Amino acid sequence: MLVDDRENKRLKQRQQISQFIDSLKEKTNELDIWAKQAEGTLTGEGFKTYLEFRDLVVECESFNEIIQRRLTSSEKEGENPDLQEQLDQLTARQLSLAMHASLQFLKYISEKNLPLGSKEVFIRELHDLHRMRKNLESERLHDKVDAIALEEQKKVEEILNMVIEKAPQLFSFENLSNEPDEDEYYR
Repeated sequence: MLVDDRENKRLKQRQQISQFIDSLKEKTNELDIWAKQAEGTLTGEGFKTYLEFRDLVVECESFNEIIQRRLTSSEKEGENPDLQEQLDQLTARQLSLAMHASLQFLKYISEKNLPLGSKEVFIRELHDLHRMRKNLESERLHDKVDAIALEEQKKVEEILNMVIEKAPQLFSFENLSNEPDEDEYYR
């Protein structure tokens, strides 16, 4: 009886994780659509669509974390390597989409004068890119991230350096006095 209860619990956890992964697949497909929209609407007037896309990236990352925690706890009771593989594939796809969109965004702002509000967007982008780089370098995703995403990561870093040279005032601490706490950018 106790063995049956454990098996039922394990199967229920697996089904729940599988449902979460299916939902994440849908979010990832939505992310792909938003990435294309964001790229098509970059203008000097603002970055509303791009910011909405970045919010969806953060939402997907949070959902990834929840699923990963569930997988980690279920591994104690029974292995689910197929579900881990699915999650890793989705994570790699999300990182690739985010990296590509970041590249397009950074190319745009490196070629233009930075419009009003771009300082905040740029600082947020720096934080997000740092987080994405750490994820791309993780051992779990190492063989799942395609070469294009890795190449785009290098291009993103080059463009960031160019933008920093072009607009060093972005990093003047006097200009940050009206910004949220620095800790907010590192959460």
